Amino acid sequence: MKYLMILFTLFLTTVCTAGSIDQAMVKIYTNSVAYNYYLPWSTDAPMESSGSGCVVHGNMILTNAHVVTDETYLQVRKEGDPGKYQAFVVAVSHEADLALITVDDESFFRGIDPLELGELPMTREEVTVYGYPMGGDALSTTQGVISRIESSRYAHSGLSLLTVQIDAAINPGNSGGPAIIGNKIIGVAMQTMNQAENISYVIPVPVIEHFFNDIEDGKYDGFPSAGFSYQTIRNEAFSTMFGIRQEQTGVMITKLAFGSPAAEVLEPGDILLQIDGRAIAGDGTVELRSGSRTRLDYMVNRHQIGETISLEIIRDEDGIRHTVEMKLNTTLHDLTVVPNKIYDTPPEYFIFGGTVFMPLSLNYLESWGYDWYLNAVDYLTYPFLFDNWRTESREEIVVLTFMLPAEVNTGYESLKNEIIVAVNGVPVRNFSQFVELVDEGTDTFLKLATNLGNIIVLDRPEAIATNDEIMTRYGIIRDRVLR
Repeated sequence: MKYLMILFTLFLTTVCTAGSIDQAMVKIYTNSVAYNYYLPWSTDAPMESSGSGCVVHGNMILTNAHVVTDETYLQVRKEGDPGKYQAFVVAVSHEADLALITVDDESFFRGIDPLELGELPMTREEVTVYGYPMGGDALSTTQGVISRIESSRYAHSGLSLLTVQIDAAINPGNSGGPAIIGNKIIGVAMQTMNQAENISYVIPVPVIEHFFNDIEDGKYDGFPSAGFSYQTIRNEAFSTMFGIRQEQTGVMITKLAFGSPAAEVLEPGDILLQIDGRAIAGDGTVELRSGSRTRLDYMVNRHQIGETISLEIIRDEDGIRHTVEMKLNTTLHDLTVVPNKIYDTPPEYFIFGGTVFMPLSLNYLESWGYDWYLNAVDYLTYPFLFDNWRTESREEIVVLTFMLPAEVNTGYESLKNEIIVAVNGVPVRNFSQFVELVDEGTDTFLKLATNLGNIIVLDRPEAIATNDEIMTRYGIIRDRVLR
C-alpha cells in the first residue's frame, strides 16, 4: 500500500485536451489463477485476459476490479507504445468493481496528461467509451447516449449501487475503460445486459469518488449497509391505519440483521418515512434529483463507514413521527449469513476424518454452474436468496460438502451438501466455532447432526490418528484454511 501516500493529489488541477485522451488510455494484460470452491485446497488452471484502463493523477491507472481479480502477474501497455510494463495493484473495491494499479517505472507516465473526473451526467447526453475490446489490438471508441441513472446490481459483487446505463456497445476487453463527456471521466465501463441489445452499464463518478475517499487513510473499508428489509406501502388502508396523511409514502421495516446499525434504532413494524433527510415513497424509492428516482439503499451506501445518518419513523399506530440517528459501521458482508462473491482470498475449509467442511458462500453455490439457483439443492440456495440476515444464533452456515472415503468414515460416503446444525449437541453458530468444537472436543465420539436429520458419528481418536494418511492419500497438503 506504499502507493496510497501519493494517491490523493487525484483530480485537482490538470485539465486535459481532447487529443490527450487517447494518450491516457492503457491496455491491461492479466494472468490470473482462481480458487476452486469445490476442491478448496486447489486452484483452477492459469488464465490470460485483457481489459482497459486510463491514467489518472498520482501515476495511477483506473480500471475494474474484475480485470485484476486473482491476478498473479500484470502488464500494461499505453497507447502508442508497443512495450509492455509490469504493473501492480494498489487498491481494490470488489463491491464497486473498481481498482487502481500503477507501474514502478515512472517513464511509463511520461508525456501523459492524466484524466479528471467529471460530474454525474444527465440522461440523453452523448457519451464516448474508450477501450480495447476483443477483435483487435488498437484503441477503440464507441458512442452512445445516457439512457438511465439509478441503482442497479453490480454483476461482480452482487451489491446494488448507483449506475449509469448507456446504449453504447461494451464488449469483452472494454471493461475498465473510461466513459467520457467533455474530456472528463463520467464513468468506468463495467457490464452489459446479455438478454438485450445495446444496454450497457458504467460505474458513475459518485461511486468512483466514494472509492477514492475511502482509501484516503490507506485502507479500504467498503460501502455501509444498514441491515434491514422492508415492505412497500401501496395500500390506502395501510397508510390510514398508521396515520400517514399522504398515500403511498414510506416503507415498513420487516427484518433486522443481528448486530446491524438498524437493529440498534429500529424495530420490525416501524414505518420508515425519511432517510438522511429525503422522503421515501411507498415503492421504496427516493428522489435522486429532480425528475429521477432510485432505491432507498442509495441513501445509505453513498456514505462512508463510520458516518451517521438520520431516520424519520412512525412507531406503533399513533401516527407520531420520531427521528433517530443511525451510525453506519457495518458492510453487507458483516451482516449476511451467506456472503456475496469473495475474491483474491483462498476459500476456507476444514477436513476431519476425511470429511470436508466449508462455510456456505456464493462462490460455493456457483460451483453448480451459471444457473446455480436452479441446480443447487434448495436448502442451500434459500438462505442466500430469501433469508440472508444474520441472527443471534446463526452467523454462518457450515456445509459438509463431501467425503474423502476412508476406513474411519465408512458408511457415510454418499453424504454430501448437508448443513451441520450441531456438534455433540451444541448448535453451530459459525465456521470458526464449529472448527473449535471439533478440535477441542474431549468426547470419544464426534457426533454431527445435519439439517436432513442424519447423524454422523466418527471415532475421534481414530480420525486424528489417520488424518495424515488420508491427507497424503488424496494429495492434500493442509487439512484446513481458516480466516
